[in-house]
Amino acid sequence: MTGTIPFGRLPGPLSRLLLAGGRGPGLAAARDEAGWSGPAALADALALAVWEDAPLAPEAAAVAAARHAGRPFLPPETNRVVAAVAASARPAGPEPYFDRLAARREIPKMLAYLLDRHRKDPADAGILHRLSCLAPMADAAGEGALAEVAALLADLAGPLAPAGALVAGELSLLAGRTDAAEAHLRRSLAGLPTAAAGLRLAEALLRQGGREAALAELAAACAGRPCDVLATTRLYDLATGLADRLEPLPGPVAVLLYSFNSAPLLARTLEALEATDWAFAPAGARIVVLDNGSADDTAAVCAAARDRSAGRLEVVSLPVNVGAPAARNWLAALPPVRAAAFAAYLDDDALVPPDWLGRFGAAVAAMPGAGVWGSLVRATDAPRFVQSADTHLLPTPRGQDGESRAFALARPWLTTADWGQYALCRPCASVTGCCHLFRTDVLTGLGGFDIRFSPTQYDDLDLDIRQLLAGRPAACQGHLTVLHAKATGAAAHVGGKQYGSAFANQFKLHHKYDDGQIEAAARTAFDALAADLAGKIETLAGLGLIGPETPEAGEGERGV
Repeated sequence: MTGTIPFGRLPGPLSRLLLAGGRGPGLAAARDEAGWSGPAALADALALAVWEDAPLAPEAAAVAAARHAGRPFLPPETNRVVAAVAASARPAGPEPYFDRLAARREIPKMLAYLLDRHRKDPADAGILHRLSCLAPMADAAGEGALAEVAALLADLAGPLAPAGALVAGELSLLAGRTDAAEAHLRRSLAGLPTAAAGLRLAEALLRQGGREAALAELAAACAGRPCDVLATTRLYDLATGLADRLEPLPGPVAVLLYSFNSAPLLARTLEALEATDWAFAPAGARIVVLDNGSADDTAAVCAAARDRSAGRLEVVSLPVNVGAPAARNWLAALPPVRAAAFAAYLDDDALVPPDWLGRFGAAVAAMPGAGVWGSLVRATDAPRFVQSADTHLLPTPRGQDGESRAFALARPWLTTADWGQYALCRPCASVTGCCHLFRTDVLTGLGGFDIRFSPTQYDDLDLDIRQLLAGRPAACQGHLTVLHAKATGAAAHVGGKQYGSAFANQFKLHHKYDDGQIEAAARTAFDALAADLAGKIETLAGLGLIGPETPEAGEGERGV
């Protein structure tokens, strides 16, 4: 077994990137940071990890190969595959047709184009990598696309075979074909042992009910990749039972929704809410829906839900739309809500599972000092990707990006497919407002949501920053998955009807706090995350699942 990384001895920016964790761009950022500020051995390990997570990506292979050329660290077989992938890259040329398809998100035609490119040049690993990244979006192209690309990659020969088998296993896992995933991943491990293949194999075994075998594979992968905070936390949650824990909330809860002209979505949300197991709210629960000046069938939807609720649901109707922050504050100010111990806000397009309160109860028990508890969110139209989970705050020098932003958001789940690596319960800086739980006294003590962020966007992040400044981190309960019926913030994208107000609210948020406050907020979150990780490492070491942490590893960011 290998000891864990001494985070407390690393430079602050590198330590924070590693604590946030992730793969794809997030892991690449940590690799690049380590390349100039961290120990050479860690930079090597991160270069290898980035490549393992994208084994057919020529760019990732080229970075690992370049580091190996300067300071050999790759085992011979790994070096052979890395060199083959790096050498397969073709000079990038203009692809106006593909670019037009991408702009219109025509996934089937994009896949067909790449498959045709592969037939013409089967040795180009870059095309294979693009196919593997596009295939998880196959909901738009039909289930056959995942299987087709997986089969193509599984049939690769020569030095690319282990890499192809690894990605074939990942795609099969995403498609729910766990038997095929296990077979591909075992073949990849036989040809080229990698921590990435071990992590995916653990998930495949877990989904087949093989908990003990999954724990063994996950522990072995953590030993091979001690810098992977997500894997270590995942191992802890599975080994201790936190991943499956359900507990009642220690006090009454008010479930709060507000809606404006979204009657069909609201109806689905209320139907899902009706299936809640209220045994996890033994002290009592109420539902309050605020009709935020709707002109559609929202009133009828609310009335029907109230009639079915046996007195549990109350409706508040406003004559005009007051915006999201004011609606949230209105709900929080109602006497029955103020009397509850907890307030849970749901978006009007959020679909909760029946045990959602029990999942939150487990998170409250695990992290009672958190200021807010959130969930993992998936979009109903992109179920193989995480739409939102834990978010981390990275201070940036003011004006570094030319837009006077005070911080960046580290969101390790963004743009990468999900194989279960974010099914974690841990501290963070912020959680999504799609589904989050507060202690009502903490919520009202902070003064509620800032109405300067009307009509919507960033009021929940602003409140989370205020909680951090009060010494309370957020907590993400990644074992609770909530489905979101529409893309978060889609209307706030460039060209959307809310783009102007969202941009203005972002500007307000970045100028509401000075650099010292942002650094203090980030430190609160990362100190909590480092302490949480150190405790989990100690427990896992006691169970014999990982090597012991070095003395400095649990010191968080002290001295950086």
